Amino acid sequence: MHYLYYVIKLTNVRGDVVMPIAMCQHSLYVKQMFDRDSCTYTYLLVDPKTHQGAIIDAVKEQLERDLQFIEELGIELLYIIETHIHADHISSAGYIRQKTGAQIVYSQSAAIKSIDIELKDGDELPLGHYHIKAISTPGHTHSCMSFYVDGMVFTGDTLLIRGCGRTDFQQGSSKDLYNSITEKLFSLADDTAIYPGHDYNGNTCSTIAEEKQWNPRVGMEKSRDDFLQIMRNLNLDLPKKINEAVPANEGCGINFNPHFYVHDDFPMSELYKVWQQKNPDNLIIDNRTKEEFLESHIPQSKNIPFGTESKHLQELKSFNHIYIYCHSGRRAQTALTNLTILGLENITCVSHSGLPHWIAMGYPVEP
Repeated sequence: MHYLYYVIKLTNVRGDVVMPIAMCQHSLYVKQMFDRDSCTYTYLLVDPKTHQGAIIDAVKEQLERDLQFIEELGIELLYIIETHIHADHISSAGYIRQKTGAQIVYSQSAAIKSIDIELKDGDELPLGHYHIKAISTPGHTHSCMSFYVDGMVFTGDTLLIRGCGRTDFQQGSSKDLYNSITEKLFSLADDTAIYPGHDYNGNTCSTIAEEKQWNPRVGMEKSRDDFLQIMRNLNLDLPKKINEAVPANEGCGINFNPHFYVHDDFPMSELYKVWQQKNPDNLIIDNRTKEEFLESHIPQSKNIPFGTESKHLQELKSFNHIYIYCHSGRRAQTALTNLTILGLENITCVSHSGLPHWIAMGYPVEP
């Protein structure tokens, strides 16, 4: 191992912050770049001897910046790696593939049809004299994956600096996230450098030892019950771009129609009228998580958790009309978008309210 000095500089391109990894004791070259709007970190990894490289979590708005660095540094880009299907920004993966011929890489669990490489836990990507190891770390979403190489781990939204990803959409699971962090990431060597997918406080990197000791959500030997309680009490707003980002990223950031994202309001009072008809040719979908559904739901509704719509496509085609609801309307809107892209018509979503409003109006629920 030796310190990196070559090609490291601070650059400001179109007002976007570009940060170097601060004198890391690794022989693999890493450039850390930042998107202000989404607070997303993008990483370029390069073998300095072969100039073969990979980019992790590229942002569409930073396409020109990233292509510029790839050209300036003489990188033979092999891989465009996505840690998960992002909900807060649109990926530039498809565009970078068009420009460079690099292969798009996702977890096999993401079930993205237009990618080149699907990885399972433990799979490795050769990069010059190095191997990038895939570590399946579900929790923030069901398909999250972290990547380990040369004493560094790129954790996406799974483990952040003094934090972690949320778990309230895209088949997220607080139990899975706790296991992913404590059993997989925390099993890495204490001096492993952590490079997250986001930071909102100006931090750039951490270590496994630091997060074990100081992470207020999952460090300090927090129990699973402590962690679950913390996650239940977050009460975060959904990402502003979720309705366009998720379906767009399922297409690698390209070939999506913005007209799909304009949804008229359909109130719970109208859904109640539909429910009263009990028409077997209609289906009411509860788009929340399995855990939320088991707590309470509209009678006779079917639970299809957000992000799993494509798995039920053939079944859904048998209904004349589909109605979708969730907790607040945001997930239902995105589910409508996903199904529309998949070719389904006659879909209506409750876009500006959800089950709490149904309950407040005195309508029946189960169990």
